[in-house]
Amino acid sequence: MLSDLRYAIRTLRKRPGFTAVAVLTLAIGIGANTTIFGVVNAVLLRPLPFANPDQLVRVYALRDADRWTASPPDYVDWRRDNGTLSDMAALYPQNFALTGTSGGATQVSGAVVTASMFPLLGFAPALGAGFTGEHETLGNHRVVMLSDGLWRGRFGGDSTVVGQSIVLNSERHVVIGVMPADVGFPRDAELWTPLAFSEDDLATQRGAHYLTVLGRLKPGESVERAAADLQRLATTIAEFYPRSNAGWSATVVGMRDAMVSRIRPALMILFAAVGLVLLVACVNVANLMLARAVGRDRELAIRTALGAPRGRLIRVLMTESLVLGIAGGAAGLFLAIWGTSLIASLQVSGIPRIDEVRVDGIVLAFTTGLSVLAGTMFGILPALQGSLFHDVNRRLKDTGRVNTPSIGRGRTKHALVVTEIALALTLVIAAGLLVRSFVHLTKVNPGFQPDQVLTFNISLPESRYDAAHESERFFAQLMDGIRALPGVERAGAVFGLPMSGFSYSLSTYELDGRRLEPPEDDRLSTQIRIATPEYFETLEIPVLRGRGITEADRADAPPVVVVNESAAQLLWPGEDPLARQVVIGTSFGLGRGRAGGTVVGVIGDIRDQGLDEVARPQIYLSHRQFPIDFMTIAARSSGDPTLLIEPIRNLVAALDVEVPVYRVRPMPILVQDSIAEQRFYMRALGVFAVIALVLAAIGIYGVMAYGVAQRTGEIGIRLALGAARTEVLSLIVGQGMRIAALGVGLGLLGAFVATRLMAAVLYGVSPTDGVTFVAAAAVLWVAALLACYLPARRATRVDPMEALRYE
Repeated sequence: MLSDLRYAIRTLRKRPGFTAVAVLTLAIGIGANTTIFGVVNAVLLRPLPFANPDQLVRVYALRDADRWTASPPDYVDWRRDNGTLSDMAALYPQNFALTGTSGGATQVSGAVVTASMFPLLGFAPALGAGFTGEHETLGNHRVVMLSDGLWRGRFGGDSTVVGQSIVLNSERHVVIGVMPADVGFPRDAELWTPLAFSEDDLATQRGAHYLTVLGRLKPGESVERAAADLQRLATTIAEFYPRSNAGWSATVVGMRDAMVSRIRPALMILFAAVGLVLLVACVNVANLMLARAVGRDRELAIRTALGAPRGRLIRVLMTESLVLGIAGGAAGLFLAIWGTSLIASLQVSGIPRIDEVRVDGIVLAFTTGLSVLAGTMFGILPALQGSLFHDVNRRLKDTGRVNTPSIGRGRTKHALVVTEIALALTLVIAAGLLVRSFVHLTKVNPGFQPDQVLTFNISLPESRYDAAHESERFFAQLMDGIRALPGVERAGAVFGLPMSGFSYSLSTYELDGRRLEPPEDDRLSTQIRIATPEYFETLEIPVLRGRGITEADRADAPPVVVVNESAAQLLWPGEDPLARQVVIGTSFGLGRGRAGGTVVGVIGDIRDQGLDEVARPQIYLSHRQFPIDFMTIAARSSGDPTLLIEPIRNLVAALDVEVPVYRVRPMPILVQDSIAEQRFYMRALGVFAVIALVLAAIGIYGVMAYGVAQRTGEIGIRLALGAARTEVLSLIVGQGMRIAALGVGLGLLGAFVATRLMAAVLYGVSPTDGVTFVAAAAVLWVAALLACYLPARRATRVDPMEALRYE
């Protein structure tokens, strides 16, 4: 084997052109596969960064097969009465205004968690202590745990920070611990405070679903048994509380499945796509090996004549293939290191753990195995054919400058070309479908005009803005100040900005004074929003009937409601919603009773969750009538909206230096981020399709060029006997295009079957879209025609006398 290895390396070094082309082709295929496997490994395969992650589960409230977050009373009942989970924990994300430290007021992301959260996940503080049950009691909950990044960045890594107090949302919290650097749950959390429920919360919040609930299976228990147990428990709760829990159930899902079930199909499609790229690359190299084997027939015949068995010849040839495969894998690994770094830096929203994509030991082992597999795949057929001699004497006597390939070897090369054309066409069609899908998405009307709009969040500290008039006055002064800034055309604020991922839904309980009871009210789930005057005008959301929210809708005026078209049709199907009364089943706003009022306007539907999501029913309340302490401000500029950032920060600081401005983003970026995941899949598959197309064209060109070289003498005779050069051109191109036609036909058939698996990731386009199929086939047909034409054109320029002397 060592002798064969040394011989293979010497042989490949003597043919640097062949070796370089083969290694580069394999590097592209293996590098692409390694890159996407790095994504699959990080997102789907790598163990979650928790203790015994296979035992962790997500617990959902369930309604009409839709998964919801949980309400505080339901969580307490689930944790106390279930029989399959050893413990449960709950949390919800929250932003905090951090003040009283060097650096001024700043907004930090965090989470409010139960004391059981970190023990459940298997985390322990690196400094200080964690939360205990005492911290879940109101009055003892003003404590905080810092992330390692916040501790080092804001507090300089000072270990004496434990025991000190910091100001969060204008309230003092005592730092009791610092978490290790590898703890970041939920994602990007910088600090954590304890979750404390009041008796009123547990008595009145059965219908308030906002808690993310995790659990850990008891030893020997399964996800299925836990789901059945929670379903039984939810049925019992619904019997006790029919008003709030009728129609609700519960389910349990493995933690990994909860995180990746939505994106798994798209990643598997990408993984299959790069597999096709590698197959095309292997077919190309196999054709190169077959072409090269013709020139080695005499050498192999001598080995056979000297007594070498066929198995020995196969081993020699396979060793060369494996050397090429490993060299291609090594080169592909460098491409993969660059590719995975690029993907990790993209931070594609919607793909969990994308920032953890890297080349680690598992990815390295995958690349090694893939290199050996590729070397075997492209080497086995040339080795079998190259080692088979039916007439050794003829090969030994063959001293011509060009050896004539066997009929079987020629058919094999043609079959390989047909295969790579079919594979490349399947990939091009899949990429074309994603491109058309993405184009459809970009043309979707979101229902508002995002251009030249700047958005940012303001969260007022509850301790200093606990009265309704204080919150209302702050935002009114802020909006007046923003409208007065140079370059600002309009400005408004909303609780629940479109495309921000915000969702707050409730069921309507009273329509026109009539109280609805289950199950009639189950269908009336609507999204609740609170807006200031000029909000609809700022985003250019059309008011279809009536009016929007105006300055007249103050606290001392009759409460008003604006609904969108979907809500109007849901609540009053076929009727005029104007002047109707609607009251939702909760209090909303600081110091105000149950929210609702008279419908004064109907606005157009907006796609607030993403361009690929349908518009949802929405009810808008006036902020001046139902003031709250958290709002997102939108300001429309006559020029570049980012120029407003600094003046707005100064304006907020002038109103209250302890109120930070955070999540400052132009509205178009929010819209683009809503389709970032689809853009990533489209671009990745598009790159792979282009690679496959180029490799297929190179494969056709190589076979045709080699065939022309083999037929130089024949072509010279045809020209010497009077054949027109156009006839020779037509003959050679026609032979190549017949091969291409077979490959295109098989590719269309394969794509018709394969693309049906893409239905879940397409928008507005059928998996068997005729335009895409025809366009992709035409692209590949033109590429094949060009690849056939170039060698044929060169053949027609052969000097007949030179060609006759070629042998």
